[in-house]
Amino acid sequence: MPESAKNIPKALVEVNSKSVIDHQLELLERHGVKEVIFALGFRNEQLINHINGKYEYVVESVPLGTGGAIKFASQKLNEPFLALNGDILSDIDFSNFISHFEQQKDVVGAMTLVWMENTKDYGLVLHDDHKIHTFTEKPEEPVAGHINAGCYILTPKIFQETYKENFSIEKEIFPKLASQKSLSAYIHKGKWIDMGTEERLRLARTRIWES
Repeated sequence: MPESAKNIPKALVEVNSKSVIDHQLELLERHGVKEVIFALGFRNEQLINHINGKYEYVVESVPLGTGGAIKFASQKLNEPFLALNGDILSDIDFSNFISHFEQQKDVVGAMTLVWMENTKDYGLVLHDDHKIHTFTEKPEEPVAGHINAGCYILTPKIFQETYKENFSIEKEIFPKLASQKSLSAYIHKGKWIDMGTEERLRLARTRIWES
């Protein structure tokens, strides 16, 4: 029986006999991304054992939130970097994503978006001319549109004016970048699913993902 996400970190849940994190790592490697830093918190020992010294990692001594965790893990970086949520499966073309970002000289970050017929559980991301301009709250009724797919390219300097240790990148960084027209939108039209609930995990296990 496949394990439930209730008992282990979501990144270690198996989909098609392979952990979510291994799906992600293999996809990154296919696009030439081999240097990875894990931002670890709760149940970090299980992930540390899983990566078995193959990758760098940092461990939060206290919860830092999504923004604080990325800032903590990237503190030694000077160049733009990819950041991924640890509970998503996709076939995002990272090579094309990076090329998209590099072609836009007036942005400091990029966000991958996917289309959902029902965005009720996610919230809408509005954009035009390859720039994100508005984030909306989760709609009360089913609405189709683009959502945040949990995959970013970020420039370290976006954290320079943030002195908090614990903060949400979705609420405190991305809206600010959107208002400055410095956050690019990259549309992914391929496979994507997150393991945010047991129902979505069961759905992921019904699909065939490239290994």
